[in-house]
Formats: sequence, structure tokens, C-alpha cells
Amino acid sequence: MIQRVQSIYLLLTLVALIFLSIGTDVFVTKAEQKDQFEMICHGNGYGVQRDIYLKGELTDENTELLKHATGKIEIIDKMEGVPTFYFPFYSITILLSMFTVVVLMGYKNLKRQLQLGRILFVVNFILFGVTIVLYNLLKSNTLPESDAYTVSAQLGFGFYCIIIALAFSFLANIGIRRDLRLIKSIDRIR
Repeated sequence: MIQRVQSIYLLLTLVALIFLSIGTDVFVTKAEQKDQFEMICHGNGYGVQRDIYLKGELTDENTELLKHATGKIEIIDKMEGVPTFYFPFYSITILLSMFTVVVLMGYKNLKRQLQLGRILFVVNFILFGVTIVLYNLLKSNTLPESDAYTVSAQLGFGFYCIIIALAFSFLANIGIRRDLRLIKSIDRIR
């Protein structure tokens, strides 16, 4: 019916989900030992990949550690995009993007659009929670704690895309609710 600002909010939610589905890093952990190796783990829509860069001659302990971390038999000087954990998260984000389009196009029936918008918000919230859990699991499972190397973790742009999608889906629901109240007040005046 009226369809004002919530269309913009839903479009911004859609853009954030599209950025997430093209492989933007959600979180990155980095383990590094001076003059030995550098291992970077990328968590994105395609799963978890590891990049390993050797900086010198590896000790036997570090060789076994990297073999265990990558699941490979041989470690070479430069290994990029080694899949560690594969799950098609991108398919979830594509389905969520399509659901956002369904919510956006349901403007003729505001009650149904509000119901679908609430479902969209709940699914985005679940996606946010799962991302936090996976981030903590990846951070703790990258390498065991040791003084021999440093481990750092950071959130990528994909994490902020999830937050943007969550926030704008919430704001879209508020806009749809305002339109419903406006229509009800107009009907009472008639």
C-alpha cells in the first residue's frame, strides 16, 4: 500500500546479504611463528579455508602441527585456499536474500508482509548467533595455546554485513508496523 522507508531498509538488507553470499570474509584468524610459518584461516560463505606461508625451515613439531591443521600429507611453501571445513553457507544467504525479496514484494498485503518481515528478522538473528558461535569455535580451534607462536582473531566485513542485515530488517518491521497503524487510523476516520 503505502510502502515508504521500509523498502529502502529491505533493499539495504538485500545488499548486505548479497555481499555476504559472494564470499566476503566473516572472520579471520591468524597464527604466526617468527621465521617458521604464518597460517591464516578465512571463514566466509564457502566454509573455512586456510592459507599457509612458510618463512623458513620448519621444525618437526611445526610440520606435524600444520599437517594436522590442514589435513594434508605434505606442506609446501605456499598453500592458499586449503578447504578445512566446507559447508555451503552461501546457499543459506542466497535463500535469505530471496526471502528478503519476497518480503519486499509483499507490500500489497501489509499484515502478511509484517509476518514475513518478523520471520526474516528472526532468521537474521539466528544467523548472527550462529556466526558468533562459529567465530569463537574457529578462534579456539585454530591452534592450541602456546608461547611459541601468536594467534590473533578479527572480524571481517562479512560480519558487519550480517549486523547490517539484522538492523535493517528490524527497522523495516518498524516501518511496516507504522503503515499498518496509519491505515487503521485512516479507516477509523472514514
